[in-house]
Amino acid sequence: MLPYDEAGTGPALVLLHAGVADRRMWAQQLEPLAAAGYRVVAFDLPGFGDAQVTPGEQTPWMDVLAALDELGIHSAVLVGNSFGGAVAQRVAFVAPERVQALALVSAPAPDLQPSEELEAIWATEEEAIERGDMEAAVWAVVDGWTLPGAPQELREQLAAMQRRAYELQEGVDVSEAPDPLEEHPEQLGQMDVPTLIAAGDQDKRDFIAAAESMASAMPNARHEVIAGAGHFAPLETPERFRELLLDFLATSSG
Repeated sequence: MLPYDEAGTGPALVLLHAGVADRRMWAQQLEPLAAAGYRVVAFDLPGFGDAQVTPGEQTPWMDVLAALDELGIHSAVLVGNSFGGAVAQRVAFVAPERVQALALVSAPAPDLQPSEELEAIWATEEEAIERGDMEAAVWAVVDGWTLPGAPQELREQLAAMQRRAYELQEGVDVSEAPDPLEEHPEQLGQMDVPTLIAAGDQDKRDFIAAAESMASAMPNARHEVIAGAGHFAPLETPERFRELLLDFLATSSG
């Protein structure tokens, strides 16, 4: 069972965190979304927060489905930021009957070809890890993914979550399972679940372009740009993100 936080009653709204974070990134969203009439569940994905990771192939989309079963949730709206958005999209692809709607915020496109900027961030992190300086790796991630001038509180929050991920993942032999969308990104055109696809107007161009391309490919998608946000709109512009999400849910439910 994936560790989770929960608030409220009503239709299920499942929150999936970024790969630089864990379920704590949703803490300030739980109660307001619950007050809007939802049963809100924020999961830790394996290798993050309080969720141990087991060796072998990783299929986080299947872990989410198993966790929904454990909670007795047959279908839900899935909301994901970055990596969490990619996981949500794959849940909807492999089990469309379980997903009422999707909200993907700064999610990567299945056929992502990383820019030089993105490659450089990953390289700086990897170099620090290879020399055994995990604290330098933490701050390489934070520096690479936050906006210039980001509040120190936000930087410290992301650093704590990334530090925890390194602790959980250290020494565990994992591999990536075959991706159900990566090899056939054209199948996005067959996914007709109501979908909000958004990115911050200050996000990296990889994710701004991904939002545009996925919104064009998916037949029931709504594309939005979040003013003032970078890669972590739920943390950087929490009220604007929530307003956008709730407006989408009201519209997509009829």
